[in-house]
Amino acid sequence: METDYLMAKLSFREHLKNIVKVLKYGYEMDKSYFPVMGISLLLKTAVPYMELMLSAYILDGISMHMDNRELFTVIMAAVSVILLVQFLSGTIRNRMEVHREEIYYRYESESYAKILEMDYARIDSPEVKRLKDRIRKDRNWGAGINSLFWEVNRIMEHIFHLIGAAIVGLPAAGYLVKSKAPAGWGILIVLIVVLTVSMCLQVHYRKQGDYLRYHEEKTVEEKEEMFCFAWDFAGQETFNYKNGKDVRIYESYDLMKRWTTEVLQHTGFRKMLLKSSFGDGMAGFFAAMMSGAVSGASYLIVAVIALAGTITIGNVVRFAGCLGRFLEAATGLINGWSALALIARKQLSTLELIHLQDEMYKGKIPVEKRSDGEYSIEFKNVSFKYPGTEQYVLKNLTMKLTVGEKLAIVGMNGSGKTTMIKLLCRLYDPQEGEILLNGVDIKKFKQEEYCRLFSVVFQDYTLYPFLLAENIAVSRTYDSALVRKCLEDAGFGARLETLEEGLFTYLYKDYDDSGIEISGGEAQKIAIARAIYKEAPFILLDEPTAALDPLAEYEIYANFGRITGTKTAVYISHRLSSCRFCEKIAVFHEGELVQLGSHKELVADKNGKYYELWNAQAQYYKDSDGNPLQNAILV
Repeated sequence: METDYLMAKLSFREHLKNIVKVLKYGYEMDKSYFPVMGISLLLKTAVPYMELMLSAYILDGISMHMDNRELFTVIMAAVSVILLVQFLSGTIRNRMEVHREEIYYRYESESYAKILEMDYARIDSPEVKRLKDRIRKDRNWGAGINSLFWEVNRIMEHIFHLIGAAIVGLPAAGYLVKSKAPAGWGILIVLIVVLTVSMCLQVHYRKQGDYLRYHEEKTVEEKEEMFCFAWDFAGQETFNYKNGKDVRIYESYDLMKRWTTEVLQHTGFRKMLLKSSFGDGMAGFFAAMMSGAVSGASYLIVAVIALAGTITIGNVVRFAGCLGRFLEAATGLINGWSALALIARKQLSTLELIHLQDEMYKGKIPVEKRSDGEYSIEFKNVSFKYPGTEQYVLKNLTMKLTVGEKLAIVGMNGSGKTTMIKLLCRLYDPQEGEILLNGVDIKKFKQEEYCRLFSVVFQDYTLYPFLLAENIAVSRTYDSALVRKCLEDAGFGARLETLEEGLFTYLYKDYDDSGIEISGGEAQKIAIARAIYKEAPFILLDEPTAALDPLAEYEIYANFGRITGTKTAVYISHRLSSCRFCEKIAVFHEGELVQLGSHKELVADKNGKYYELWNAQAQYYKDSDGNPLQNAILV
């Protein structure tokens, strides 16, 4: 069960453990950042205390009628040092900000790379789906890993202020100890009490506001009360030019408002917002009270001491300034701890993803490289169910793919056709049975080498917003002549001739405004060309002509033998016309292989599933007298 990780009231130790874990990861990405940034912050923090000491020196010098030349010399020297320190601090900080940006992009890229590199079966697992949902919600808040670095920098600065205020203000505080003014002590005691109470109340209300604001409910009804859910919905690119047509034609904006603008009017949401705002408001009130108490009382204390004649004017300014900064830094540390704890909790989901371990065995045996393509595949009693489900999608599948064979796979939706392809490519491992390559369990082969045996056009194939040639070769280097030939074989030749940049045309406009938008049929041809270009011994086509018009589809069928050559080909289609171009047809039904044979053999079996499917489609290609339509592709 997914824990309500934001809602949980963690102990100080647990918060500290989370913070250390996240900081350690940040440190490992760039070991120089925190130490060097610490030097910059130390220099930056030193400046106000140098200015405070200079102000005290000037006031005391004037009151003591110090020599003007000596006073001017000290001022010029001090100003020069202050400017130099500011310059060094700013220069170092600017350079380290570049490092921080590099860390941020590296951190983001590592999380994306993990998704690309992890076992495909894990991506589809309920565990990773929940984790990705957590990450998506966490990234709707703050600035990711940047928030961590910024908060750590603020905390380091507060610590340096505490140290600086203690060092600079301690000598002036000595006058308070020696003072015989009880009023000063009384004011100080009252101030400490006020500050202690204010700090406690501020932390309480701050935590209450955070608790309510970031509380994540578990049901849809409760999520309707949360603005973050509306933000999540918008974050999924619900409104974009690709689906804008449906939004307008079906006037679905009113339906979508339920999850966006209407959420803001929801009674539960407004009540939650009011409570969290009250917490923030009270925290701000007590923070302002502390600031006012510090400013007023610190000057009141030193004023009482000064009137008693035990402290100079310069020390009044010095002590008051240091006391104010000390208490301000103490308050900042308390708030900084709370913020850092929340930031660390927000980063745990991403770190959990990055540190996920693969479960699939990668294999150790190299795949034999055969120029003759003599590879055979055999399924032996293979059964499979998807992660998180109890129903088998494939049951006791036993089938063999012989070298150079052209196999068509047909069946109704959900019969297990695409799943069989995923298992063949070892995107998943079966729960029962085994798949053999030349008599050896495919789990034993090095996974990367095994995957190189297959060229695949999946139903949900992906084209990249890169150059057309790069989409075909899936590489920055490619054989231009071969790329062009593959595009022509896939039926994209005529369209290619119309492109001004030819193979150097960008697909889509993500990276180049001159990129082209392509139709679904054109995209499918490009995907087929990519499969041809790879020149793998197995070519797997899962509904490769679904988006093509009948003539383009017929062209692919007619050239099927030439396109696949001597490769072993597996062809999945709902259109049984494609089956006639294959030597063997496998019929799947409810996860089982129910028939296997040639088109002629299967269509002759009037009790078989293939005959039922064939006639169900063929009736749409006959005239009123039951005769086949002229030029009908299907029959």
